[in-house]
This record gives sequence, C-alpha cells and structure tokens, in this order.
Amino acid sequence: MLTSVSPLEHFHSLIEEALKGQRLDIDKNVEFYLANLLACRIETRRFSTEPVALRLLNALEERRELKNMLLKEVGDTTLFVAGFFHESLKRKLVDVDYYIDIGTISYNHLAESLSEGPSAHLSSLYRELSTRFMELVDLLSEVSERTRFSSVKDILRIYERWLHTGSKRMERLLRKVGIEPVSVDKDSLQ
Repeated sequence: MLTSVSPLEHFHSLIEEALKGQRLDIDKNVEFYLANLLACRIETRRFSTEPVALRLLNALEERRELKNMLLKEVGDTTLFVAGFFHESLKRKLVDVDYYIDIGTISYNHLAESLSEGPSAHLSSLYRELSTRFMELVDLLSEVSERTRFSSVKDILRIYERWLHTGSKRMERLLRKVGIEPVSVDKDSLQ
C-alpha cells in the first residue's frame, strides 16, 4: 500500500527524529514552525541576493508591519541557510556564525516588536527561535544530512527529470524526501 506524505509531514517526522537523537526539547509551536519553514523553502525557487545584514538594517528602518515581515524573512532565511546548507558556507566570505548572529538578532527584534498588540502571542515563539538559534541550526543540520540532498536545486532537478522521463529511480528519490510525484498534463499548463 502506497501512502502519500506531504513535505510538511515528512519534515515534521525528520525534526521529531532529530529532536530525539539530540535529546532536545523545544516548544511544539517551534517544532511545527521549523517543519513548515523547511516545507515552504523546498518549494521556493529563488533567494534574495541582497546580503542578509543589509536586509536586517533595512528592515529595522521600516514601519511596524513591514518591519515585522522583513525581520521574519531574514530570520527564516538565515536559519534555513545556516541549518540546511551549512556546508555551502565553507566556500563563502562569511561563515555560519555570521548567519547565526544575523538570525538571532532578527528573531529577537521580531519578538520585541510583537510583545505588545494583537500578535503578542507570537512573541514567545520568536523569542525561543532567537535564544535557541544555534541549537535549531544543529537540528536543521541533522535534518539536512538525513535528506541527503545538498540543495533545493537538487530536489527540483530530480523532480523536473522525473517529469520529463518518468524515471522510477527519480520517483523513488522524490518519495525518499517526502515528495509525492504528481504527473502534470503538459497541455493543461498552456
């Protein structure tokens, strides 16, 4: 019997396994936040080329709603890159510590900004993301190692190859990372 597992479910189970393996206890909301972050980022095809430190500075100068959205984006980006693609940072001018610092600062500012008002309940989520950023990077690093793919581009390349060839091997690789391949009628896309 073949069952379909969504990317969110797949990443949540990997996060749960990594939490057990690292004997780490985090808030359930943070756990689901991380699973959702990975599921959403896997589908993203583009990343900003603007340096994250500059994006952080620009965010801090914006009005509250835009500021919060930009701080979240910087925090999410740095957490994802530092955790999931830490190996790629070895070949860059900045290392993983840079991303950890920027992400910690972003989530901290976001927690402070949300501490009052209608979104105050989210403040504790972002506070935990800020204070435990390094632990969460380690957690996502383990999830990254378990997926055996070094980049989102690898997964997209495999999916595109499967779409064009129908390869059973590519189909198995996609299922291994929690993606249920679905054929698309090419005529319906036009």
